Amino acid sequence: MTTATATLRRNQNLTRNKLEFKTGPISVGFMLVALIILLSLLYLNQVTKTSLFNYKISNLSAKQTDLENQKQKLEIEAARLQSLSEVRASANAAGMVKTDSVSFATPQ
Repeated sequence: MTTATATLRRNQNLTRNKLEFKTGPISVGFMLVALIILLSLLYLNQVTKTSLFNYKISNLSAKQTDLENQKQKLEIEAARLQSLSEVRASANAAGMVKTDSVSFATPQ
């Protein structure tokens, strides 16, 4: 017997059996319930992420509104401090001397 013949005889029982998957009504029901649970968990995950982003957006919008209000108050305060009556009443203006004549330097 040659080596090739021995190899063929040694492996002659190798056959591939087809795997058959049989399901009954109970196993189909379990698979259906598992699929529904999986889809509902995915849905809840998406809803939770969306609500979390909406919460962050609402917090940032509230912060933006507060900062805009603070900016308006500061602009009003800056305008008040720059008003002519405030400048005249300030300590620096009290030490200034009024002049009678004004001379301008002309650029050459």
